[in-house]
Amino acid sequence: MAMQVFNQYLDQQLDLDALLEKLREMELQLMADEEDAEEETEKNLWFRFFEGDTEKTTIADIARDLQNPGHPGGAILLRAIAFSLSSQELQVHYS
Repeated sequence: MAMQVFNQYLDQQLDLDALLEKLREMELQLMADEEDAEEETEKNLWFRFFEGDTEKTTIADIARDLQNPGHPGGAILLRAIAFSLSSQELQVHYS
């Protein structure tokens, strides 16, 4: 699902707000699944965009970096997303 959402964003089928909303929906679903196990958790959804990526890019990081398209961090993140989709190296984690 994450690959599809990021693809839609890169193809300009989703704006930033819609991208963030869909990513948060994914996170909420994972949180709900955790609650079914009756565990209190402070886990969150985070991404790695390629093998060797040492960052744990959260939804908040994505929002911050992509809100300012002229900022170098935004351009780097867009390239990382595009690379991860083309190479199918996107990793989605919840911890």
